[in-house]
Amino acid sequence: MSVKLTFYGAVREIGGGKTVLRYDGTTILMDFGMDFLAGSDHFNERLKPAPYLEVRDYLHLGTLPPLAGLYPVAQRRFLEQEFDTALEPADVSGILLSHGHIDHVGFLPLVDISVPLYCSAQTLEVLRYFDEIGQFDLRMDQRPVTVLEPGRSVQIGKCEVVPVLTDHDVLGAMGFIVRCGDRSVVYTGDYRLHGRHSERVCAFFDLVRQEKQHATTILLTEGTRLGSGTLDQLSESQVQDGVMRAVAAAPGLVLTDYYVLDTERLKVLLRVAEKTGRTMVLQPQHMLIARRFARFDAELERLLSNVQVYLARRGSGRYLAPDYRLFEQEYLVTALRAADIAEDPARYMLQLDFVDLSELIEINAAPHTAFIHSGGEPRGPNDPNYVVLMRWVRDFGMDFYHIATPGHANELDIREMIQRADPDVLVPMHTRAPEALDGFVPNTVSLRKGVTYEL
Repeated sequence: MSVKLTFYGAVREIGGGKTVLRYDGTTILMDFGMDFLAGSDHFNERLKPAPYLEVRDYLHLGTLPPLAGLYPVAQRRFLEQEFDTALEPADVSGILLSHGHIDHVGFLPLVDISVPLYCSAQTLEVLRYFDEIGQFDLRMDQRPVTVLEPGRSVQIGKCEVVPVLTDHDVLGAMGFIVRCGDRSVVYTGDYRLHGRHSERVCAFFDLVRQEKQHATTILLTEGTRLGSGTLDQLSESQVQDGVMRAVAAAPGLVLTDYYVLDTERLKVLLRVAEKTGRTMVLQPQHMLIARRFARFDAELERLLSNVQVYLARRGSGRYLAPDYRLFEQEYLVTALRAADIAEDPARYMLQLDFVDLSELIEINAAPHTAFIHSGGEPRGPNDPNYVVLMRWVRDFGMDFYHIATPGHANELDIREMIQRADPDVLVPMHTRAPEALDGFVPNTVSLRKGVTYEL
């Protein structure tokens, strides 16, 4: 029996993966991500989807799957009665979540809370984190979640799902082998070979090759860096060496800007702080997720014991409890404030998110303050906010360092992994340049959004 696959995102774009797999009456989704541009060809910061029914607008534009079983009953009725929207009457057996990045989980708030989720323990912590900081209304305390253990298969309807640990710039990233009779659909999620656990990625693709002994293999691989023309990348060890040199040269305060979910990068910064005798200072949201991830990482747990928390002024500007969210309030007494940093700036490495750059005014950052941009926002020169960041750097006379490495495999590494797996069918996705793999495998599928492929 064949498998049907329909793609509602990650088609000639990076992010937004929402892949529907149908087999013998079972319907599974692989990720439910928000597009990086989130419908920006039709919406922007001023023009937004209808607040009373976002689902309607995204369905109309082909961004979401038209499956009745995905959405709350009240919304389905409203869609059908008020707007004559036809939804397919399929129940959804579950959603497989490869990892906790927004472009893979960001549309989950639109999904009915009765739909089962399957993910790693670390990804579950990320989803709970999003709830706690108020970034999304996921209501994770109400959703049925199966925590997946690497290598231990689970049965979802007529499909057997084998979760496989891989390597990305967030803990708990997984790929999936979905066995559907004599077909095995392999979804890689995001991966890289230049991280600290390339052996996981290689083992994953070796498993895919082994699947060929009993099944036709269909490989859905990410290709973020296909066609980018750049193969250069640093290892995390090289990133650490670069950060060490920058910190050693800094006469005063060191500012860092890393992505809050990237605890591998956080560990780089913590090791450097430890070796240079500085105190690492994190904002509350960074400390929150770091403490959650420390359950899975003994080194991180040890390094966090020497970290302090920085509390910026909010609301009234007087450091009053009502000015802060619950997870921030526990630091009202113990946290460092701008005056503490200003008193002895050379003692500290301070994580400062882009949205909090105005803290530089209160800290009164001196010239030659070091700013180490290492994966945080803005993500690069193509981001309009990058120009804003560089104005702050210029006006405060800071020494700017960009020391980072991509979270995704380069084109040569992707090709190497495909050869290693030797799939019967190749489906490049999560890329703007799928044609870079044209002909690499004889049966390569060129995707179109919303089209169903029977394989």
